[in-house]
Amino acid sequence: MSSTPHPRKGTTRRDADSLARGSQAHAQQRHHTSHDGEHRRQPTATSTGASHYIPTATYGSAHRSSRPLAGPRDTAAPGGPNLTRRNAIALAVVAALGGGGVWFATSRPVQVKVNGQGLKVTRGATLEQVRDAASLSPNAGNLVSVSGKVLEQGKGFALSARVNGADLDQDQIGSYRAKAGDDIQIGDGADRSEEYSATTREVQPKLLMQGGYGAVAYVSQWGRPGRVETRTGTTSGETADTTVDEVQDCVIMLHNVKPDNDQKLVALTFDDGPSEYTQRYLDILNQYGARATFFNLGSQVAAYPDLSKAVVAQGSQVASHSYTHPELPTLDEATLRDELKRTFDAIRDTDGVGTTVIRPPYGAFKESTWLKSGGLLSCSVIWNQDSEDWRRPGADKIAANALNGIAPGSIILMHDGGGNRDQDVEALPTIISSLQGQGYTLVTINELLASDSSIPDDIKSGNATLPEGCVWPTELGDA
Repeated sequence: MSSTPHPRKGTTRRDADSLARGSQAHAQQRHHTSHDGEHRRQPTATSTGASHYIPTATYGSAHRSSRPLAGPRDTAAPGGPNLTRRNAIALAVVAALGGGGVWFATSRPVQVKVNGQGLKVTRGATLEQVRDAASLSPNAGNLVSVSGKVLEQGKGFALSARVNGADLDQDQIGSYRAKAGDDIQIGDGADRSEEYSATTREVQPKLLMQGGYGAVAYVSQWGRPGRVETRTGTTSGETADTTVDEVQDCVIMLHNVKPDNDQKLVALTFDDGPSEYTQRYLDILNQYGARATFFNLGSQVAAYPDLSKAVVAQGSQVASHSYTHPELPTLDEATLRDELKRTFDAIRDTDGVGTTVIRPPYGAFKESTWLKSGGLLSCSVIWNQDSEDWRRPGADKIAANALNGIAPGSIILMHDGGGNRDQDVEALPTIISSLQGQGYTLVTINELLASDSSIPDDIKSGNATLPEGCVWPTELGDA
């Protein structure tokens, strides 16, 4: 049969001859492409050294270049439907080749290290595929009951893994996909707990006293509640308690301040003010460029607000000495908290200073007092250098008592109110000049605490309060 198409209605003989010549040229071009294009492939080297052959890009273009041009209405031109089908096939081949490039990019081998040995694995391989490629046989964990008894051996997790130094949990193990350069460690699988039902209860922190004896007692750790689940196994029927969140006990540290690097720092303190003596003390402190701490009574702050403000203006520190000077351990919980809160409020409202530091009257503050305090205070300060001015032994004796055995971190007890303090006023210049002559600097309690790096920062601020999420204990624990 002739390959020359018959002329269609409306086509001249010249047109028919032209179409015949075009069709013959097309057949020759197709034959040439079949031998020179379709079978001629370009090798592409892979990381393994093997060659993958990809057809050349001339496969489709040869067909397009040999197709006779037709006008917009010449849809029935000879060879038209066949050429259209061949173009569609060519486009499909090109698309397939593009897809093959994506497949090659995502599936090519990558170099990893598995348990110390170099290995090539498929990029994106799971850990189980990596395990198999490395010919590893880790032992699977067991299925265990809520109390830890083995219910079925080998029914736990298939393997454990560490990737690039980080341990993976079971969710991460399941989602891991290999990347070039990964350092993978595969080990035995962990046990898997049986399914269970659970109820949860909260565990309250307890109060612990630590450190033995010290002039300063402060909260070194605030208490946080814990959670315990009581789990009942679906398979075993066993019941067991499991800690979900560890309880954090509240810790009170008893401590003598030790300034870092043996800094020669000493704290002068005055109780029971403000009073008619307060300004005289402040004038002497200014004369020597010294600072002190005034543990004021809330009732006295209310009576002498200007003098309380003057202490702060001079650069000294104001803290609590209770409101009415009771023996705090003898008070019930409500009365104790009222004494604490009223004084802190009075100092804040009068002086604009927030404080949670107290010097307990008579130095009496027991474990039970801490429990009843409800977390209203952060630090209780007594003394380790008693001037015994309350005995009124004379100015010289007061000075001698204050200076005898002085050391870095010493806290000296004196009084502002509560009686006649003329002897204190007379002794104070001798005390300050003698200390400065020995190289000591007189600082506030807050400054003294700040010199000791073992004390938490919030305590050094002098106004630490119960942090969010913490609770105050109601029971003593074992130290």
